[in-house]
Amino acid sequence: MDTTPPPTSTVPPSDGDLVLDRPTINPGDPLSAAGRGCTPNSPVTLTSKGVRVGTAVADADGAFVTPVEFTRAEPGRHTITASCGVVLTGAVDQVVTSSTGGQNGTLVVLVFFVLAGAAVIRFS
Repeated sequence: MDTTPPPTSTVPPSDGDLVLDRPTINPGDPLSAAGRGCTPNSPVTLTSKGVRVGTAVADADGAFVTPVEFTRAEPGRHTITASCGVVLTGAVDQVVTSSTGGQNGTLVVLVFFVLAGAAVIRFS
C-alpha cells in the first residue's frame, strides 16, 4: 500500500484562478480545488460535464477551498468550472487502469475442466 501523501499545489490561486491540487487522479483519489476572485460570501458550485462535483462558500475575500468528487470513473481530461459570481475553470486528467493478470490462466483451467467433464459424460 502506498503511504506517500498526495502532492499538493504550493501555488496559491490568483484572482480569477481555479487551482487543483494535482494534475492527474485515479478514481477515488482525493482532489481539492482552490479559487479566488469570487463575489465575497457567495455560494460556489463546481461542475464537470454538467454534473456537480463540489460546493463551497467564498470567504470575505472571495476565496474558497473545497474537495472535488467525481461520481463516475471516466478516463480523460475533465474541465472543472466554478460558478461564484464569476466563472473559474481548471482541468484534471482522470486515469483508469485495468488489471487482467491471472484471469486468463483461470479461464483456461475452467474451460479444460468443462471440456473434460463433457467428454466423460459423453463416453460413459
